[in-house]
Amino acid sequence: MNDRNESRGGRDGRAGRNNLPGGRENVMDEAAAGLARIPEGVRASAVSKPGEYDARRLRSQREIIRDVMVSAADCETWLTLGELRALTRYGEASISAQLRHLRKNENGGYEVVKRHREGGRPGGRPGTDGRGECVWEYRVTRGMCVDRAAGEERMAGVGA
Repeated sequence: MNDRNESRGGRDGRAGRNNLPGGRENVMDEAAAGLARIPEGVRASAVSKPGEYDARRLRSQREIIRDVMVSAADCETWLTLGELRALTRYGEASISAQLRHLRKNENGGYEVVKRHREGGRPGGRPGTDGRGECVWEYRVTRGMCVDRAAGEERMAGVGA
């Protein structure tokens, strides 16, 4: 093997995309393994079935994430960004942005709630503050949050 081919795979010769910095490959494996705990109805909302018209191609990223999150809410399931990434194959930053967009009135005015996942990530790296890495999980509910609606009424009342 020539030197050029060896240098492409990183130190241990593996392909670059599998040798992610900071141990991200382990995080991705954990998220994929966590898919087993996600109800089948939620997993089914993220994929199209073979032989059927591929409507998924025609739906926007936001619509797909919305459908997955609404399905998860129907099953009373909370999802992490890693689990959403494993389900939809979108990046976590894109998913996070789409969840923020779902809060807007023009995108349905959904209530997006996040909380710390109990137990967090096993073997997680300590954060800069030494407390360990926190894992957030998300849930979307239909309709606007009561507090947000009240806030918008107050803002309209003062002419903002």
